[in-house]
Amino acid sequence: MDVSHDEPWPVAEVTSRPWVCVIGLHGGAGASTLARLLGDGALDAGRAWPVAAGWERPLPSLAVVAVARTHHEGLAAAERFARLWAAGTLTGSHLLGLVLVDDGPRLLAAQKQTARRLARMTPHGWHLPWVERWRVEPADLSSSPLRTRQVVKNLRAQARDTEGNDS
Repeated sequence: MDVSHDEPWPVAEVTSRPWVCVIGLHGGAGASTLARLLGDGALDAGRAWPVAAGWERPLPSLAVVAVARTHHEGLAAAERFARLWAAGTLTGSHLLGLVLVDDGPRLLAAQKQTARRLARMTPHGWHLPWVERWRVEPADLSSSPLRTRQVVKNLRAQARDTEGNDS
């Protein structure tokens, strides 16, 4: 998908009330895996910025976590997304932060540098390490590395702390 940097990020209406929406910034970002790790009530919202819809008034502000891989396409998508968010073009919901998911067992120095910079462009930045066993079996929080369990715990706390806040 070749999308101009000037085009707005796609938006999707959400009629359910998840406690957190996880959006993938590109295909294969890891949004489904992260939503599964976050557990019940976390919504894999696809690739569009989710906004609440329905009869409820005022409409709630949804908590959103953006996810990207650390390869070239993922970092480029995360950069575009972070810039659009910082410019105030993504409204109606509130961004908790950006999760970068390793695209391999070891990151190159350039990937690490870009990941650190991108993490500072959003309210929070998290990093999930490469988990080799997820290539052949489903992601499971109980057998995940400590860092992954800590990120999930921190994401849950961030969502809980912002619940009910309209940003």
